[in-house]
Amino acid sequence: MKRVLILFLFLFIYLSATAFADDSGMYVKTVISTELVTPEKTVTVETGTILEVTSRSGDKTYIRWNDLEGYVPSSAVTGVTDWEAHPDIKRFVTTTDAPLFYKEGNAFVKKARLLKGEVFEGGGKEGDYHLIKLGTHTAYIRLNDTSPLLTGNLPSGVAEGKPHKRFRVVSHYTATLYYEKDGKLTAFSRIVPGVKLPLLAQHENFFIVEIGGRKAYVKNSDVSVYTGDYVNPHKTYTYEQMVTDLVELQLWYPEFASLERIGTSVDGRYLYAFRLGTGKEEILVDASHHAREHLTTNLVMEMIDKYSYAYQQNQKIGGYSIRDLLSQTTIWFVPMVNPDGVTLVQRGHSSAKNPAQVLRLNNGKTDFSAWKANIRGVDLNRQYPADWENICCNPGKPDPQNYKGTKPLTEPEARALYDFTNAHTFKGALTYHSSGEILYWYFHQDAKRKARDLAIAKKISHKTGYRLVKPTKNPSGGGFSDWFTISQKKPGFTPEISPYVGNKPVPVSSFDSIWRENYTVPLLLANEKID
Repeated sequence: MKRVLILFLFLFIYLSATAFADDSGMYVKTVISTELVTPEKTVTVETGTILEVTSRSGDKTYIRWNDLEGYVPSSAVTGVTDWEAHPDIKRFVTTTDAPLFYKEGNAFVKKARLLKGEVFEGGGKEGDYHLIKLGTHTAYIRLNDTSPLLTGNLPSGVAEGKPHKRFRVVSHYTATLYYEKDGKLTAFSRIVPGVKLPLLAQHENFFIVEIGGRKAYVKNSDVSVYTGDYVNPHKTYTYEQMVTDLVELQLWYPEFASLERIGTSVDGRYLYAFRLGTGKEEILVDASHHAREHLTTNLVMEMIDKYSYAYQQNQKIGGYSIRDLLSQTTIWFVPMVNPDGVTLVQRGHSSAKNPAQVLRLNNGKTDFSAWKANIRGVDLNRQYPADWENICCNPGKPDPQNYKGTKPLTEPEARALYDFTNAHTFKGALTYHSSGEILYWYFHQDAKRKARDLAIAKKISHKTGYRLVKPTKNPSGGGFSDWFTISQKKPGFTPEISPYVGNKPVPVSSFDSIWRENYTVPLLLANEKID
């Protein structure tokens, strides 16, 4: 036993005396002002000085510093990180699968992951982080997840590619970035949805982008190319196309736009609201309460598209500075209140979950172009609690048009818009319909509010050329703007776009003239000071 203890003690002393004997290339930092002893002289080394270690022996650490070689007391130094030793090195290699963050306010939000063993180029440091370019933003990666690259270059492995007329892409999904290594396509980073990247070129089925000083391949299918013009209002505009465009728009304009699901239709389609702007005040614009009136969706979607681009580019529309206006008043758009009905008109009874039912309601006819109601034959613009009991011309049963239901808000689409409105404090509302080139603006306001709303209605009439509908003693209620006007005590307007076309959709060929009449109307309302 004594022999074992003696052997252990001898081994401990030996290791202590010879520890770190091959520490060449490591670095230490002085923790106190100390003396460097060299064969020629002794010099003072100040606290915090970085020294390169050549070896250690007992209580002496042998170092190189300023062309001098000697030793300092081991008690006067402590270990340092690679980055303390090489603070000016810009290129680094990841030592783990390292998260990459954007700084949003005081929070770090993960946007990408750089895979282990890959080389990148930073752009400086901030605290415990490297700064690195990720698309259009400066991103952050922890110093502790990297080591300085003392020699070597950034990997290439990406073809030159062909020029592309666009200049940016955004990730739709979690997108992988690749390069060629040893003849194989190799992943080196993954980015979350919604990250914008500069588009450098195109190569086969890949776009060429850039991250951290490196070019990379990304699959065309994983990203969307920025066009600044997403909506085509000159065609029959479907629910599916609307959803695609709304998703695209909120991906590109997250700083001032967002997309929200506010409910579900009878057949299970989501109802969407699109927020545009950052202002505390709010207005609401909706369209396609009635199925055959789906050109109103074209109109509202084109407004979203054009306003968004103008906001980003800091442009004016019709004399309104979009960025200034929408920093004061946010516009919420609900572009299609009745998606089942619109789809029924556009695609016929096979689009419904219960085709036999809608055929029966349509008297066996397969032509649904005159249909106004939702998919189960309830007119959504007769569903709101505004003198609902006295609505005229009710057929008394489900029908392609005018049936008000068994009571207010039985239909999920009307309930969704009702609840959404009550969750906000809108200072005004526009609910687009067609056709007739008239403007409804009155529903039982008191004298003061009637004068206020009439003044705004005249401005809208002047812009659109639409005739104001005269107040009557007993207007038929149940419409959204009727309910909005009496419940919110704020102005609600129903423009009927296009010349009267009867019981059918307004043709797409009418869009350009309708756009000229209406493209600034939401801006006009947003700009109003409404008590």
